[in-house]
Amino acid sequence: MNYKLKFLYSVITFLLLGFYTTTAQIEPYAIKIGNQNIPSAELSQTYRKLLQSDSVKKDNRKEFLDNYINYKLMVYAAQKMGKDTTKAFREEINSYRKELATPFLVDKVMLEKLIQETYERMREEVRVAHIFIPVPNNASPADTMMAYDDIRTLRLRILKGESFEQIAKNYSQDAKTAEKGGDLGFIAVLDNHYAFESAAYHTPKGEVSLPIRTDKGYHLVKVLEKRSTRGKVKLAHILISVAPNANAETMAAAKKKIEEVHGYLKKGEPFEGVCKVFSNDVKTKDRGGVLNRWYEAGTLIDEKMAEAVFNMKDKGDFTNPVQTSLGWHIFKLVEKKALLKFDELAPFIRQKITSDASRGTIIKGNLVKRLKKDNNFQESVSVKQEAFDNFYKDRIGNEDYLSKAIFNINQNPSTVREFYNFVTRQQRQLAKIGALNDKSEKDWYNLFVEDRVLRYEESNLEIKYPEFRADVQDYRDGILQKDFLNDNILEKSLDSLAQLRYFNQNAQNYQYTNRVFAKLVTTDRRETMEQTKAILAKAPYPMNRRFPEIYFEKDKSDFSPDAQKMLYDLTVILVKNRDYTVEITGNSDPEESETVSAQRARKIVNYLINKGISPMRIIEKDDGKYKPVSKTDRNKNMRVGVKFFSNSMEDVVKKYNALKPNSLTAEEHFFKKGDNEFVDMANWTVGESNFENKGRQVWLNIQKVEEPRAKTFKEARGQVIKDYQKQLMDNWLNQLKAKYPVSINQEEVNKILD
Repeated sequence: MNYKLKFLYSVITFLLLGFYTTTAQIEPYAIKIGNQNIPSAELSQTYRKLLQSDSVKKDNRKEFLDNYINYKLMVYAAQKMGKDTTKAFREEINSYRKELATPFLVDKVMLEKLIQETYERMREEVRVAHIFIPVPNNASPADTMMAYDDIRTLRLRILKGESFEQIAKNYSQDAKTAEKGGDLGFIAVLDNHYAFESAAYHTPKGEVSLPIRTDKGYHLVKVLEKRSTRGKVKLAHILISVAPNANAETMAAAKKKIEEVHGYLKKGEPFEGVCKVFSNDVKTKDRGGVLNRWYEAGTLIDEKMAEAVFNMKDKGDFTNPVQTSLGWHIFKLVEKKALLKFDELAPFIRQKITSDASRGTIIKGNLVKRLKKDNNFQESVSVKQEAFDNFYKDRIGNEDYLSKAIFNINQNPSTVREFYNFVTRQQRQLAKIGALNDKSEKDWYNLFVEDRVLRYEESNLEIKYPEFRADVQDYRDGILQKDFLNDNILEKSLDSLAQLRYFNQNAQNYQYTNRVFAKLVTTDRRETMEQTKAILAKAPYPMNRRFPEIYFEKDKSDFSPDAQKMLYDLTVILVKNRDYTVEITGNSDPEESETVSAQRARKIVNYLINKGISPMRIIEKDDGKYKPVSKTDRNKNMRVGVKFFSNSMEDVVKKYNALKPNSLTAEEHFFKKGDNEFVDMANWTVGESNFENKGRQVWLNIQKVEEPRAKTFKEARGQVIKDYQKQLMDNWLNQLKAKYPVSINQEEVNKILD
């Protein structure tokens, strides 16, 4: 795309960030296009925004003004063409508007309060037990009340002296914790329903909370222990897995194995090596047992594990064997860190809170409460009661009460009929996903009020928030200008016949000067030059990158689990490095069959091809029995070797410069006079030349010399498209300026740009 198009797109981007605080009716205008005035404030803020971002300099103000006028001219023309009335346009702008509205429909005060509260809770660890009575999503009011009566009765029994733990064992319906007296261990902040978490943090140690309602049912929460947070740990582990219901013999064997592992570690054997040999965790054993996440006390399997882990003080310390539901572990401390500062944690907490349904309900409820006050919400108590009384009755649709206003928002009425229709739509949507529940008429009414209050607020954001109005307007203009460019310039410029016609009409502009195709290498040392000349003589170029040999069982070509892991890693390397080719060489031991080495290589080649690696990037070789590496350990002979090559000289350059920056440069392409000073120094004849200049060793291999000639259409096509786009743009702008005259209020513009 030509410079002018790029600049215009840049203007769009920064316009999206701008905001307008006034309207054309009350501000002096800077520019007039057709019958539309562009306010001075609008031009001023766009200019200042671009000036601050260094996209515009004071010495190219005229260019900015020309491009700004052209941008606005295209927007105006797109409006006149009706581009802002299409269905696609409306859908795109509405989608963006909803996204843009989201931060304006959040109670920011409550959100910040919850963020601060969450951080304060993170300073403390709380261990709790609970008694749980479930309430299904579709429970009737009667069933809900029955569950509440049950949990309240249990609490009264505890307050009269009965054991919380025993009642939990007998009555709690949480299968995971009932047998343990309801003990949940230390809970993690933000991992539980807000009401449950609040009960845990507000209830004094040793006491029992009031009944707590969550989305699952009712809970009684007993606080067992409180302590200051111990921070987070990163761990590695060795796992000897054993099922919780395994027989005594299997359990004993697992315990014996973990004790053997512990013995090796105490003797000083490296954790990583012991892990690779013994651990049953296939996901982590090859990386030293390192677990991917950070753990707090509340996110570990149980308190026994938490105690063992947090008692480690220094990196590299390891625990005694620890038994969990997964089997036996030995944990190593990889890293430990205290609670981060509030400013560091706040963005994470904000993200978690905004995605948490229980906290989201609180934030939304607080917002609705405020908006009802701000927007003069007035409810008719008598009509509301009439709507409740008739909620479950059959209707024919012409009853008088249906047209009555149940409430008003800034004198905008919502009727009983609209309330009932809202409930019907919601029930149908819930029924489609199998989530229909038996809400009361009061619950449905509260949802209806919430929906209407938020809808009203969203529909009036442009009035209440000038920055929102400006952002939507900027995005709207950006879409119109983009559509104008696509329809009138970009799509037309991709017409191959039109491109060819333009090329033929302007062939004199597409010429090659005298040029050479050459390979140019420069180094800082003579020794480096000798090495690289040999390496870069012909592609593909050998790489020093090493890859482990892949081993097989005797007379077998099947992949072991380790081989499969290595082949996956090999595939990833080839996918990430598109210029790489790979040499696969089969080998065998003298005692093996004649064909097994070729079978091994072929099987790996087929694996790579099936993973999408082009056969053109794979070199297959068979060394058979002729290159054994060991006479004593014959297993080492049963292998496939892997070597990397690259078709890009840049990979060779990176290798050298990683050790010493700027020790090597290498490039191969057409050069014309003025492109490179070293090429300019040489005689432009086919052949090699070696010389030293400015402290650099230079090797130049000229492979082809071309006299000046005209470019073919294929060679010039990229530049032709750019030039053709510019012509289309210039033609269109001239037509638009003739159709929609542009006038500049020079006095206002000078004040803005000076």
